[in-house]
Amino acid sequence: MTGKQLTIVSINGPYRDEGVFTMIRLAHAAKEKGITVNFFNYLDATIIAHRDQAPKEFPPVETIFGIMVKKGIKQPKADAIACIKCTDARGVTKQQTEGVLIGGLYDLGEWTAESDKTILIG
Repeated sequence: MTGKQLTIVSINGPYRDEGVFTMIRLAHAAKEKGITVNFFNYLDATIIAHRDQAPKEFPPVETIFGIMVKKGIKQPKADAIACIKCTDARGVTKQQTEGVLIGGLYDLGEWTAESDKTILIG
């Protein structure tokens, strides 16, 4: 691994509190400093990347999150995985935004081992 790496584990749904927006701001600041960012969406956080959200009183989180993930192709990278068990349980496995991979806790374990820091937002 070259450079620093941050893994962000999110567990709450997108409109419960400001957690998702904090996560995105943190990831943006990390990328500005040249840090690679990994997002692991777990439990209700798998709704964050659900396509076609139409909240009435909030900006659609999937759009904001999707932009961060799509920009991840450039250095420093930003990768995203949604937990397969969690997406299946919520019926959103096939509705994840472009760039979000479906994976499992094994992937989180690998990222945690490779990362300089791992934080939990939730």
